[in-house]
Amino acid sequence: MAVNRPALSVSVVAADADAAIERSLRESLSAAGISRTDQASADAVVILISEAAVDDPQWLAKVERYRGARLVPMRIDRVASKRAPEHLRPVNWVSFQADSPATAYGTVLAAVLSDPGLVRALRDLRAEAEAWERGRRSPDRLIGDHRRAAEARELLTRLRADGGIDTGGPVADFVETSYRSTHRARTWRTRRRVAGTVLVAVMALIVAVSLPRLLKAKGTDFNALVSFGDPASAREMPEWSSLQAAQLLLRGNADQKALARRTLASLLSVPWSLGEPMPSLAEGEPTRYAGLAPLPNGEQAAVLIHDASDDTYSVGLYGIREGEMLWRVRLGPGYADIAAAAHGRTVVAVGKEGTAVVDLSSRKVRRLGHAEDGEASLRLAGNDTMVVGRGDRLAVGTPDDEDFRTVGDHYEMLLSLEATTDGGVRALVAVKPGRYRLVDALTGKVLARADVDAPLVHAGAVGRDQVYAVYAGADRQLWEMRPGRPPAPTGVAAPERVGAVSLLDHGRVVVGGSDQRARVVRLSDGGELGVVCRDVPRLYRLVLPPSGDVVGCYGHNNATLWRMPEGPRTTGTAGSLRTGNGTENADGGVRADGGYAVVEPPSRKAVRIRLFASDITASRLSDDGSQWVAAARSGDVAVVSLRMSDDVPRVVARWHIPGGGPATAVGWVGEEPLVRGTDGSVWAVPGCPGCTTDEGLIARLKERLSGCWTERQLHEVDDDARESLGIGVCRPLPAPLED
Repeated sequence: MAVNRPALSVSVVAADADAAIERSLRESLSAAGISRTDQASADAVVILISEAAVDDPQWLAKVERYRGARLVPMRIDRVASKRAPEHLRPVNWVSFQADSPATAYGTVLAAVLSDPGLVRALRDLRAEAEAWERGRRSPDRLIGDHRRAAEARELLTRLRADGGIDTGGPVADFVETSYRSTHRARTWRTRRRVAGTVLVAVMALIVAVSLPRLLKAKGTDFNALVSFGDPASAREMPEWSSLQAAQLLLRGNADQKALARRTLASLLSVPWSLGEPMPSLAEGEPTRYAGLAPLPNGEQAAVLIHDASDDTYSVGLYGIREGEMLWRVRLGPGYADIAAAAHGRTVVAVGKEGTAVVDLSSRKVRRLGHAEDGEASLRLAGNDTMVVGRGDRLAVGTPDDEDFRTVGDHYEMLLSLEATTDGGVRALVAVKPGRYRLVDALTGKVLARADVDAPLVHAGAVGRDQVYAVYAGADRQLWEMRPGRPPAPTGVAAPERVGAVSLLDHGRVVVGGSDQRARVVRLSDGGELGVVCRDVPRLYRLVLPPSGDVVGCYGHNNATLWRMPEGPRTTGTAGSLRTGNGTENADGGVRADGGYAVVEPPSRKAVRIRLFASDITASRLSDDGSQWVAAARSGDVAVVSLRMSDDVPRVVARWHIPGGGPATAVGWVGEEPLVRGTDGSVWAVPGCPGCTTDEGLIARLKERLSGCWTERQLHEVDDDARESLGIGVCRPLPAPLED
């Protein structure tokens, strides 16, 4: 069984003359748990650059093959940067020193594990600046969060000093105007989102020190990083890292347990993958994904599986919590796509051999004669009407009518086809590059249109809960189109390469691609809600359910499921929130002191925990007295567990109000912390309920864990710990049933 939760994979490109260094580097990365691959789908590509390499045609061809991948160049000798391929020159290079290879290898590992955000952040700012310009420099489109404006200002200063990237034009005016308009200058604090090079330097120190210990440790793989308490590395793989931390908490010594508590406390509130419905595509594996359809219950997904050994397709039902393909039924050859009905009781598959309707309860298959020979995307309306998006035309039919009819005009590209919450299906098409049409897919009626310059990347999405769509413009940002209105810029940057874009309910958009991770962003203010699909290299497609927020992330080599982060609450919760601070009893007292939380147990010295750079403006104790939520004017929020098993209070969640702006009040609904912004929006803070004892940490981890694991991932997790956590090894796919 292949890996259910893929580890990071790295490809190394080197000339024959540098083969010895290549082998040494590969061994070091392997010892740190990084998988080796020679495929273009690698998470990162390390390019060894030397005098011999730049004159080697084979090396140059390999480098060109990985154009568009995430690159980590490493200089082997005194080769001049101007001799390297042009697209490598702007990237930060690692320098190899023969007398200290571990330092260079540690820096490479840090670069692989970190988020290279500088150029990407500048591109995002340019998109926002363009929207500000087109909006006649409206104050409403400026950055409203002073912290983010300060980060943007520092980013431009840093890039100007480097001199390698143009930072002039509207983006400079936009950032400076945003910075001045906030009226609250304060010290800029480094953030990984826009300071990837600083993070690389910090992680390099950590890894360079830790690497010799990793090489000597028993079971030298990524699991060992948890033992050394590397939070940045752990957050790249929170599910895996939490599992290893739990093993230490259950079986470790006192120091290991303290590290495990810190690791778990920092990870149990961050977004996690829900796992992979089918094994990753390992070498020699005969099965592959052909389609994915999350069900509206959020607990299961239907998977269209292609078995290359006999060229047949089957539909399987995957249990997300169980991490297991519960069953699958054989369909036959030639199927192209799959879709789930809005009621969640059936799924439909369509292809060149016909159409199959699968009842998920009885596992019975009803065959229809309608066939689609060629490219086909499938969605189901609320009344089970089937809409097929062909290569150049939409077609509509019903399960009771074998004669599908074509609707609407011909198009060159189908960018998005989605079932909508009003029971319909809408499509976004491009009749020609730059000529977009939002179409009622049941009738072919054009609902909105935009005729603009042809973009570099053709990507877009249809809204499920409103009649609108977004598309990637020629200026590399998303534009919004609605009936009866001209197109409007959103300020949200679009991927520069093949992109995946989807519109969620309540004005949220997911945007990602092969050159950037998928982010969930609010269209109203550009506030980032979270990063998703982190475990899918080279993401190219997002699959939405008929309703709900469990989304399929589709890559070239694997597909995983993620629950999307929420927007602000729509229900009234103002009564549970309060402003201001005070001393509150929780087997002792807890109070705010500037940016610190001061916990004063009854019989020992007070503990001061630094939460924010600015003063705490609102705080409140949970109903059971076990946790305390605090917020600052900057919009930062923190949750502190006051009673841990080792009697040490810890921060178990940190968060920031999306889009910026001060926090005005905080409160609790049961075990859930809440915060209110200046615009009146109430947000649920991603917290860690029950994370007040070792037992609570383990219980919360069991709630978060889903999917299965490989023996390699469980290498250092003993049988007792596996039983305590309720986890197991992935099972083989069940044999398909004959219908």
